[in-house]
Amino acid sequence: MPIGYKDPGTLVAEIKMTRDNHKGAFLVVEGTSDVRFWSPLINRDCELVSGEGKQNVVSGIVRLDSLDFKGVLGVVDGDYDFLNGVILGSVNIVATDVHDLECLLCQSSALDRVLAELGCLKKIQRFEHQVGVDVRTSLLNRAEIFGRIRWASQKFNLSIDTRVIRVPRFVDYQSWTVDDDKLMHAIERETSCEINLSTSLASLPSVDPWYVVHGADLIELLRIGLKHVLGDIPNSIGTREIARMLRVAISIEELKTSDFGDSIRIWETTNHPFKVYSV
Repeated sequence: MPIGYKDPGTLVAEIKMTRDNHKGAFLVVEGTSDVRFWSPLINRDCELVSGEGKQNVVSGIVRLDSLDFKGVLGVVDGDYDFLNGVILGSVNIVATDVHDLECLLCQSSALDRVLAELGCLKKIQRFEHQVGVDVRTSLLNRAEIFGRIRWASQKFNLSIDTRVIRVPRFVDYQSWTVDDDKLMHAIERETSCEINLSTSLASLPSVDPWYVVHGADLIELLRIGLKHVLGDIPNSIGTREIARMLRVAISIEELKTSDFGDSIRIWETTNHPFKVYSV
């Protein structure tokens, strides 16, 4: 997310100043949507802090480590770090074990609850019968091309204007299919320099797509699917509403059983008496 008024220095200063009146843990997250997600899940003695950007969180935690400051945990999106061999540099930072928080939510039963609330059961059953896989797999399959293009752009330093990769532009609303060729041609036509996108994509290794897809793309694709193929939601229901519904639909019990959630529990164990989880 974009950086706001904070930088690593101001983040560190904020936490150090708050410690004067707060003896519990600090949970430092990337931004506003993360604050909304974690607010109902954390211990009442845990202070939630927005870092206003992943790099602020990472650099701020590393600085606090150098000061031997105890009880601070940073939580960030995994992004492409695992795929690119990036090490975050602190035992006090936990990254999602998929690309980002929204991916984790779409992996969970939260997606099933949102489908039950916004989707049409008969339409969903008909769709899954026709394609032979469930909605979650179909959603992942449709998002993968967008994620792999973003990954290739980062990995190979391609000068791709990511504003070109607007999901609705390349999805047929009536069939809920992605036009891969249209997407590829648009990028090659509208990018600022000569690239061979097909060659770059072919050079990427085959990996678990949950590391590759962007949660924002998943939610946009889910919105489009719910317009016709999976349901009949009105235009008033957008991606923000769907993202909010996903955030509130996951239980703390399910979160804890994920590898990501278990890493937080392990941090609590090794940083007694500081607690993050509410239960």
